[in-house]
Amino acid sequence: MRLAISNVHVGMTLLTSVSSLEAGIRLTNEHLRLLRFLKVEAIEVAPVERRPFTHEEERDLCEKILQYERHYNQWEERISPNPYEALEFIHQLFRQDYPLSAIVTFFTNQPLRKNHVIHHAIYRALVAKTLSKYRGDEHRLQFDYGIASYFADTSYAKIRKWSHMRYFTKMERELLYQHPLVSMAMLPEDQTLRQRVGKLVAEHHERLDGSGFPNRLEERALHPASPLFIVADRFCQLTAPRTFRAALTPEEAYFYMWQNEAYDGEALTLLATLLGFYEVGRTVLLSSGVRGKIHHYTPSVEQPIVVSEPTQETYDLTRLDEVRIIAFQ
Repeated sequence: MRLAISNVHVGMTLLTSVSSLEAGIRLTNEHLRLLRFLKVEAIEVAPVERRPFTHEEERDLCEKILQYERHYNQWEERISPNPYEALEFIHQLFRQDYPLSAIVTFFTNQPLRKNHVIHHAIYRALVAKTLSKYRGDEHRLQFDYGIASYFADTSYAKIRKWSHMRYFTKMERELLYQHPLVSMAMLPEDQTLRQRVGKLVAEHHERLDGSGFPNRLEERALHPASPLFIVADRFCQLTAPRTFRAALTPEEAYFYMWQNEAYDGEALTLLATLLGFYEVGRTVLLSSGVRGKIHHYTPSVEQPIVVSEPTQETYDLTRLDEVRIIAFQ
């Protein structure tokens, strides 16, 4: 289909070559910036791919989960994490690109597990890598997100008698809040891993508004790569069940993060776009109580043009400061 550049978003596949962009590539933010710079008005694209895993893909991922579980069991037996083992594991995990919809569907359909850390490490790595790719990051940064996710919760293996509990004393909770720093301290001291990995591990529970832990860092104090990793970590936490709460749906998790200033807006926009939350034709509920359908994109994905039902009145959310989408139907 041929779309005006204003209606094209990340994840779509380019069907016809444009300038230096070859047909068949999946568009990232960098590609879109280039097209706008070249003043391209319309291009031929295919929609974002959304599907579940194939049987072979699911089997391969289950093998990766079992492999990571073996690594984790070694750490519980007081064997130090092996950085080369981590590098090879992430290399194999990232060997194939999966649609974000397939990743989310697989992990949100998993049953409640006492030790959620094992699934969470792989879920977070795949989500962070996908968001990083479509943001247009270099491959080294995408890889570092995977390595950071591999190591981020290694310290839980040292406190295994607590890691599956539902309630904690105040002292135990304070110790658990230090787990990002303990995990960072467990990283090798040589130059096997880039220093950026340590920063990502230490900061994955921080928040842009300073409400996170362990150091309550604000956005200006965080490593530039951390905000996207924080979004991936929190989204994966919220959409997987825990012993003390039910899982949120992907849409609920997205709205939870989007409605405050603790999370990176660009990463959340990428997440919503790749999962199809704001697709044209989708029925939405506005904060004003109006129900309608998304009719047209605007430069801001979260502020499309909505046509109400049944009155057919048009709402341009870029011009209505007090009105926003609060639910998808």
